[in-house]
Amino acid sequence: MENIFWHKCWERNTLGFHQSDVHPLLVEYFTSLALPSDRHVFVPLCGKTLDMVYLAQSMQVTGNEISDIACHDFFLDNNLEFKSQTLGAFKHYSCQQLALWQGDFFKLSSKAIDTVDWIYDRAALIALPIAMQQRYVAHLKSFFSSHTRLFLVTVEFPTMQLSGPPFSVNSSTVKDLFSGFNIECLAINELSDKRFAQRTFEVDYLREKLYIIKKGD
Repeated sequence: MENIFWHKCWERNTLGFHQSDVHPLLVEYFTSLALPSDRHVFVPLCGKTLDMVYLAQSMQVTGNEISDIACHDFFLDNNLEFKSQTLGAFKHYSCQQLALWQGDFFKLSSKAIDTVDWIYDRAALIALPIAMQQRYVAHLKSFFSSHTRLFLVTVEFPTMQLSGPPFSVNSSTVKDLFSGFNIECLAINELSDKRFAQRTFEVDYLREKLYIIKKGD
């Protein structure tokens, strides 16, 4: 998936991956998992997800998104006044509790943002084909500190019945990508209606899994 693919999705408003509500697994699990000391969450490839608004109720949120349309629409849709400035290769949008770095994720240095307690990935990893998943995770690991936890939501379905995006990511792939990390599968959600975000898929099964991932001891 080259950057041009995602730019065209936003330009054409073909946003089948965008959810109109906060993700239910985030609502169900995040509050109980967060520690009183947690202050900052990073959301890579964030689009204009409402999940950032939910997360900003309890901590500082930093997102990264390739599309300037998505960043602008996020603040507009949520009636948030914002400031913007150009910082190197990125355009930086900000308001209280929220900041978005608009630009290429692979060019964003972890040094550009404060240390993160959480990384939230609901639709980043699964948006990428296998070769890019490896590159994505390799760069994502640079944002981990010793105490950072990744809240990762994946989808699984028969790969012969559906070509991505989204791409099916099973537990074996997660273990391979995060080799050496502690991985806990916290929840499995069978989507009986076969509906993912704004799309319904004709597949034998469709399930979401929630993983909590952190550096190994």
